[in-house]
Amino acid sequence: MLPSCLAFAAAVIAGAKKFSDCPDLDCSQMHVTSKQVSSGSSFGDEQQGLLNIMKGKIGTTGLFEFAEKKGGRMVGDRLAINCLGKDFLIDSRGELSSECHNNLWVHGPLLDYIVNGKGKKPTGTWLPFQELEGASDWGHFFSHRCEDEMLKLADAHPELFFELLELFGADHDVGQNADYSILLHPLPMVPMSFNYWLPEDEFPSKLTLLFDETTPDNLNPELIYTLSRGLVEMFRVLIVKHNLDGNLF
Repeated sequence: MLPSCLAFAAAVIAGAKKFSDCPDLDCSQMHVTSKQVSSGSSFGDEQQGLLNIMKGKIGTTGLFEFAEKKGGRMVGDRLAINCLGKDFLIDSRGELSSECHNNLWVHGPLLDYIVNGKGKKPTGTWLPFQELEGASDWGHFFSHRCEDEMLKLADAHPELFFELLELFGADHDVGQNADYSILLHPLPMVPMSFNYWLPEDEFPSKLTLLFDETTPDNLNPELIYTLSRGLVEMFRVLIVKHNLDGNLF
């Protein structure tokens, strides 16, 4: 038994599971989703396929009763969850709306956070991604595709990089010993600490991302990876858009 629908779908993409192995997916959903999640699809296409599974679950989860437990609130008949400094509104069909950064990288983890997250409050004990429970299989991918890519962006555009973090609702985190220590909340109970050291003498620059020890209780490690990789992609787009010369590097 896999811990979430998105974890199951990730196993389908990897070839370890078949859609017919899911007890909650009916024939019509299976047909649509299997067409969207194929071996030749892009990562974005894969995310869209995963969303179809989660949307099918939303209507049976008692979505609105979880508002307070998941750090959200009701706005009319929709659930509002603050994500990256902005409210996202989710209806009973799993459809999402927001004034900005409404994309697949956010939508999937957000739905899974609502449906499967335990609503466990952070303790303030910070860990590297690789030390989170259940994250070992994703550690290499996270280091290479998230932390390393964030470091490249911070090195190339330090001022703009940290302005973007503030745009996403970041606060200064004085608890970490770094030149820049920034606290970000991708989801209400999934805090992320950005720590960046400037190059000095023979020491190169360094960037680490830390997570509260309770994070795996609220979001699966593969979805933490998905959300972090989504941040990288959003930063890339915004830097190109707002950089004066229009170049990434």
